[in-house]
Amino acid sequence: MTIKRLLLAALAATTVLGLPQGLSAYGPCGEDARKFCPGLTPGGGRIAQCLAGHAQALAPECRDLLTRAGYLPGLSQAAPAATQLRGDDGEPVPYEYQTAYNTLQKILDDFTARLKAEPAGPGRPLIFGAELLAANCNRGTELLNPQAMAGVIANLEALRGLGVQAVTIPIHYPMLLESFPNSGQYLAFYKQVAAEVRARGMKLDIESAIVFANTYFSNLQFDFKKLTFQRYLAEKKAMVATIIEELHPDYLNLGCEPDTEAALTGLSEFNDPAKYTEYVSYVLQGLRRGDTRIAAGVGSWGNVEFARSLAANTSIDCLAVHVYPVIRQCLDNLEQISATARKYHKGLILDEAWLSKADQYLGSGNAGWSESFRRDVFGFWGPLDRRFLSAMVAFAKAQDVEYLSPFWTNYFFAYLPYGPDIASLPYKQMRALQAQAASTAMREGRVSPTGQHYARLIQGQ
Repeated sequence: MTIKRLLLAALAATTVLGLPQGLSAYGPCGEDARKFCPGLTPGGGRIAQCLAGHAQALAPECRDLLTRAGYLPGLSQAAPAATQLRGDDGEPVPYEYQTAYNTLQKILDDFTARLKAEPAGPGRPLIFGAELLAANCNRGTELLNPQAMAGVIANLEALRGLGVQAVTIPIHYPMLLESFPNSGQYLAFYKQVAAEVRARGMKLDIESAIVFANTYFSNLQFDFKKLTFQRYLAEKKAMVATIIEELHPDYLNLGCEPDTEAALTGLSEFNDPAKYTEYVSYVLQGLRRGDTRIAAGVGSWGNVEFARSLAANTSIDCLAVHVYPVIRQCLDNLEQISATARKYHKGLILDEAWLSKADQYLGSGNAGWSESFRRDVFGFWGPLDRRFLSAMVAFAKAQDVEYLSPFWTNYFFAYLPYGPDIASLPYKQMRALQAQAASTAMREGRVSPTGQHYARLIQGQ
């Protein structure tokens, strides 16, 4: 048996012992697998690849085994900083992320060069937005805390200080249904948020997809096993009507990640472009839109047939795209979706965009999402985040995008320094540390180089 097969066998064995998610108690990587890759299903080298993303924090014996199996290219436990790749701002890039860093930098530089070679767009004014993370619905019951609104206002003020002209807020199903616990309090909270946004002369984009209930990313609970597609259609239609009548958003995105919605609910209909189009058409039928522009779409990593079907067969005003990974065909898909919007005379909005720090697919669900999100917190990624923002602005101006809204806007104010102690923390603790650092920076009026860069992009520099 090869070394690689021995490694995979060691990581996936002894499920009969009843250990969580089938992780082995034996072998040099057992403890590290439990610490860094909880919930990840063994098979196909997934656990080994996950561990490789934490190489500097692994036990020496585990790191050695991963190296001999070919998952780490000759990593030295104490590689001198002088030999490490450094970003534009001089911060060293940890060895285990250097390949991804170089790959992503080249993709972004090539994409930007390609955009510069294309004819200039028609010059529509771009609305520069930002995710209002303090009001994110996945915070759940934290939003009912009396101090939550003070955090929202501080977040709004900090974003306005950068020149941000609009904010994006997710208010996902089923939060505003009368049958959902505390729905009346959530509605009152979001009415106050909307009023605070308007008071600052900013526009409001609301996304209404699915809450991340029952996951690492929210304290909300909901029994999706009892949910049918037909029930979802009826209840979502009612919730969308409430959002428009009570909150009057400038944009309302009915959903932009069908694959994520399928993963959260277990409903296979979300993976079918025709069924997704049926959902959007049902919600729009008889809907009193007022001045709200309605959008729906797909992630740039998804099936572009969703965008074509929605543009051709519904009365949406805009196609919406979320942009996170830039590997494989993602940026080509982004351009295809833009071409589809032009063909069917639809607007185009990018109301979630942030660079995924991986040169390969990390998977969906708790394990994949948390591994992807945890990478964002470290400051050595800052130069790539700035490249990504520049590329998205260049794309938006070339392709007549109406609205652009970066997602992880806490990094406009603070990152965390990379180190083994922080890198080994569970996702929730790591995210809490970063959120606290960002909150402190906002109160003290500090802005990160990434925030300064976005402010310059807004100013047109």
